[in-house]
Amino acid sequence: MTHLTTLDELNQQITVLASVEETDALFISVYLNLEGETTDWRETLNDRARLLRLILKDDDLADFNDALDKVEAWLDTELHPEAKSAAIFVRGIFGGAFMLPMQFAVPLPNWIAVYPTPNIYHLVELKDNYHRYIVLFAMPDRASILEVNLGAATTRAWINNPDLRTRVGQEWGRPHFQVHQKHRGDRFMHEKIAVLEQLMHAGGHTHLILTGDPKITKSIRLALPEDLADKLVDIIPTSKRDQQTDIVMATLSSFIEHEEQESRSVAEQLIEGLRSQNLAVAGTADTLTVLRWGEVDTLVMTSDYQPDPGWTCATCRAMGIEPPETSACPQCGALTARPIDIREAMLRLAGQLECTVEVVEHSDELMSLGGVGCLLRTHFDTKTDAQTAHVSASS
Repeated sequence: MTHLTTLDELNQQITVLASVEETDALFISVYLNLEGETTDWRETLNDRARLLRLILKDDDLADFNDALDKVEAWLDTELHPEAKSAAIFVRGIFGGAFMLPMQFAVPLPNWIAVYPTPNIYHLVELKDNYHRYIVLFAMPDRASILEVNLGAATTRAWINNPDLRTRVGQEWGRPHFQVHQKHRGDRFMHEKIAVLEQLMHAGGHTHLILTGDPKITKSIRLALPEDLADKLVDIIPTSKRDQQTDIVMATLSSFIEHEEQESRSVAEQLIEGLRSQNLAVAGTADTLTVLRWGEVDTLVMTSDYQPDPGWTCATCRAMGIEPPETSACPQCGALTARPIDIREAMLRLAGQLECTVEVVEHSDELMSLGGVGCLLRTHFDTKTDAQTAHVSASS
């Protein structure tokens, strides 16, 4: 049985999917929410398949049936018992067989699409919302450090503190015992922090949540070195009776809220960048242009950004936001222009550049500017640099 997909694997797979060369064959992108009964998501898959079989013809239909057989076989044999969602990208034999399945400990929407390239928006959104963080669960006598990776928790370390009374001789006086107990308690706390610091630095983690006994977590918070304190997202009280799944759910909701705050902060940085030195652009046309130019640091879009279809030319690879009335390319004249999903085109370009993508749940200012924009690595002049972007993307 295959394992749950990790963040590192998801990063690699988004890059792979974003770089898939388009062929005449169609890609089937299948997202399934597995939280309910098996019959629920199977009914969704079957209903969508019936509709698509009425639309597709000839080689496309044969390719679709071949691809769906592979999806069904994988779902029958490879699902992890803790998976709450699956994403499967497959192309049949006519376009060059391809299959890349993933499964996650967090939900995805039911979404099945047929398109010339993989649809990756829901993967990008999942990565932005959940990515990974460290949890230190601390009680008076024990502590555990968990890595929550795309919603799946893995224990990275245990730190135990044996009962002090069994380790202290009866001949010791009470004041001596109290001093010794405090010393061992301090050492236990510093052991937790030392292990935590080592694990966070080794794994490149940037987010930390403390949970457990409120007195213990308060003491740890006060003792955290500055670099760890800067990464602290929240402190959540829990009891020793809580199961690991309860701890993960409590910390996950807090992390998602914190992540949304970070996304709004990035949107604010974009607005500020528009005000100064051309370090940002906004709007569909300029965003598409700078993504093709390549000097993008962060792509920022609202979760409800849904632009009208654009176009691309298979001959010169030009792109635009207003489809021509015929298949004639406005740039080279070849009869190879076709409509494209602009949002997916942007995400593919961002994936090829391996730049950060921030999905903002709500931003009135960004919506007023078109719902999408980019933070740039270097200055960009939409008048003088746009032509350069077109030439470099077409060559």
